[in-house]
Amino acid sequence: MNNQFVILTGSKNNAGDFLIKYRAKKLFESIRPYRDIIDFNAWETIDNKKLEVINQSKCLILMGGPALQKNMYPGVYKLPKNLDEIKVPITTMGIGWKSPRGNWKDTFQYPLSITTMKLLDRIKADGLKGSVRDFHTLNTLENKGYDNFLMTGCPAYYDLENIEKEMQFPREIDKIAFSLGVSFVENNSMERQIKTQILSLKERFKEKLFEVVFHHSLDKQLFMQTYGSKHRHNYRHNEFADWLIKQKINYIDISGSAENLINYYSNVDLHIGYRVHAHIFMNSVKKLSLLISEDGRAKGSKSVINGMVVDGYVDTRENFIFKILNKLKFPIDRVISNKYSNPEIHKMLSYEFETKGHRSFQSSVLLKENLVIMKLFLASLP
Repeated sequence: MNNQFVILTGSKNNAGDFLIKYRAKKLFESIRPYRDIIDFNAWETIDNKKLEVINQSKCLILMGGPALQKNMYPGVYKLPKNLDEIKVPITTMGIGWKSPRGNWKDTFQYPLSITTMKLLDRIKADGLKGSVRDFHTLNTLENKGYDNFLMTGCPAYYDLENIEKEMQFPREIDKIAFSLGVSFVENNSMERQIKTQILSLKERFKEKLFEVVFHHSLDKQLFMQTYGSKHRHNYRHNEFADWLIKQKINYIDISGSAENLINYYSNVDLHIGYRVHAHIFMNSVKKLSLLISEDGRAKGSKSVINGMVVDGYVDTRENFIFKILNKLKFPIDRVISNKYSNPEIHKMLSYEFETKGHRSFQSSVLLKENLVIMKLFLASLP
C-alpha cells in the first residue's frame, strides 16, 4: 500500500471550487506531510485504472463543495456501482448540504436517496471520522443516524500563514468588490434586488474603486464546454455584464483557478456579495467581508464563523407545482427576495465601520477555534 490519499474534487470552472482544493492540499502538506495526494475529478467515472490507484492508497476522501445532496451517489461522486470494489476506507472532507431554503428546521427533513444512504452507511462502517463544513450539515447527518462526522469548516477557511494573525481594521478602504451569485439566473426578483444593491453601493463608494466580480466564466464557449450548452448561465451572466457596461460599472472574470481568486481578493479591502468562497477567503486573510445569502450554503457559513451576513431571501417556493413551472422555464420566481436586504447591508457596514470590525473580529477568533477540529480530523486519518 502506498503512502497516499486519493481525493475526489469538483473544480470545473467556479473559482471557489478551485480554492477548496488548493487550501485542502496546503492543509495536507502541513499536517500530514508524509502522505502524497492523488487528485481525481469527482464527476468522472472511476474506471479500473483509477480504482487500482484508490485501492493502493490509505483512504479515499470525498472532498468539499455542496456534495451532500439527495443524489450524492452516484450523482455527485461517480463511484463504482458496487462499492465493495473500493477496498480502502472512504471518508469526507468539508462537504456541505445544498438546501434551497437553508433554515435550521430543514436539517430535520432533508431528502437523501437510497444510494446516497448506502454510501453514507459504507463511510460509517469503515470507521473513519468524516468532515463537514457547517453545523447545518452536521445536524442533517446526525438526524439520519450518522454520528461519525466532525464540523471542521470548509478547507478553504484556512490560510495557515494568516490564521494566527490578529484582525487589523484597515485605515483606508480603497477597493470594494461585489461578487455576483447565481440566484438571479432563475429569479427575476433576485436580479432586481442585486442590481439595486450594486447601484446603491456604487453610489456609497463613488470615490473608491468599485467593481463586480464573476466567479463563473463569461467566455461562452468555455462555459459550454464545462457545463453544457443548455445551461442558462451561458447567457444570463453575459446579459448581466452588458447591464454593468451600460451602468458604467467595472467588472472582472476571475473564474478558472484558485490563483485567480487569491490574487484578486488579496488586493481588495472590502468584499460584499453572494459568493461564499469570496467571503471565506476574505475572512481567512483577516479582511472585511459581508456575505449576502442566496441558499443554505451561505446560511450554513454564518453558523461556522458568524461575521457579516445578510439574508438575500426570506423563503423559497418548494412545492411540486413551482418545481414543474421552473423546469418548464415558466417566468415565476421560486425565491422570495428580502426587500430589506439593501438597507440591512448599509446598516451592517456602518456599524462595522463605527466599531472597527466588531463582527469581523469574531470571525477571526472562530477560525482559529475551528482549525483545532480540522487538525483533529486530519490527524485521525490513516
